[in-house]
Amino acid sequence: MLKSSRTADDVGFTPPHGMREYMLAPASDTEHILGTVVLLRVEDWLRNIANPPPDSSGEASARQELQTRVRDFVNELTILAYRGKPVWFLACPSTGWICERGNLVSLSRTYTNLLVARVRNVAQVTTLNWPAALSGDSVDDRQADQLKNIPYTQYGFDQLAEFLAAQVGRTLARSAQSASQIAAGASPELARYLAGLCVQVEIAPAGESDRGAVDRIMRTAASFSLTGEKPDMSDRQVDTLIASGRCLLVSVCDRLGDHGPSGVLVYGCSADDLIIEELSLSCTVLGKQVEYAVVSALAQLASERSCSKLVFEYKKSARNQPMLIFLQSLANRETETRYVLPQNLAVERISAKAINPGAWSRGSAKAQGGAGTIVNSRIENER
Repeated sequence: MLKSSRTADDVGFTPPHGMREYMLAPASDTEHILGTVVLLRVEDWLRNIANPPPDSSGEASARQELQTRVRDFVNELTILAYRGKPVWFLACPSTGWICERGNLVSLSRTYTNLLVARVRNVAQVTTLNWPAALSGDSVDDRQADQLKNIPYTQYGFDQLAEFLAAQVGRTLARSAQSASQIAAGASPELARYLAGLCVQVEIAPAGESDRGAVDRIMRTAASFSLTGEKPDMSDRQVDTLIASGRCLLVSVCDRLGDHGPSGVLVYGCSADDLIIEELSLSCTVLGKQVEYAVVSALAQLASERSCSKLVFEYKKSARNQPMLIFLQSLANRETETRYVLPQNLAVERISAKAINPGAWSRGSAKAQGGAGTIVNSRIENER
């Protein structure tokens, strides 16, 4: 329906077992997505305990499971929304085989209501209400739900798709918000969750062995980029950047895995300014505060170079609005293409905007000789 209505060129699907990975560590091609529709049925979290003991211990274990799941899901959804792309959330009614078999309808309804209430407080997420008309035998498929975890008939899915297409089309134009707004409304629970991810960011000079990573990031990073994606960038331009000694590679890992090279920045010095000419981060690491860690390291480098200002050279492109919003939240606008962050205010502003500014250290940005490069600047969680 989204394709036929021309709302989207293509529609991809992530199965239930891949939802967490998609929200926390998406594939690199998600840079090009328009937005994400998240469908969730709370009772599916209880599939493994659909036959609880007849006493109260069964309901107690289900309640504990749902408490944990709701908390983690809201945090994961917030990180997904923090990447700056629209998110629509629809809680499907828990009236299927699992609840019926385990007598868990009331408990699932309670936690569905709790989940919806918490998601409504997440900026950038549009919460949709389940259409009342979607119920009954023409929609529900108990047998497929039990055997294949497919709760609806084809007619039900068709009606649901039509509803979602209309809702997405209606809200898409007004759904854009800034990452800073999301951070401003973040909960202490999310801050603890981010700290638990144990994000590590390493910034080091890009060498010949990093050429492939630099080339890929510069050509494909579109939304969080000072200049936008550069698909037509020549091999010679990439080689020149690396040879300049001013090209740095940002690598990221966390407790979920090693994301590898995830960003590129190019800088220079002029008078007392540290000029950031290029800064591109893959969308796969946004939402984990990597962008703040990078600016923190740049502020430290500026201090060591006796530079009083960080100057970000911004060039508007078709899809780099998230970068502009980020710059507006931290830096002062001098011109349409020049955003300035005073070095002595960097820590204060990062602390005011980041969800958990204590989840990383600023690292040590050390210069090598006179070339002005950062060597093994590692920004790690403070435990």
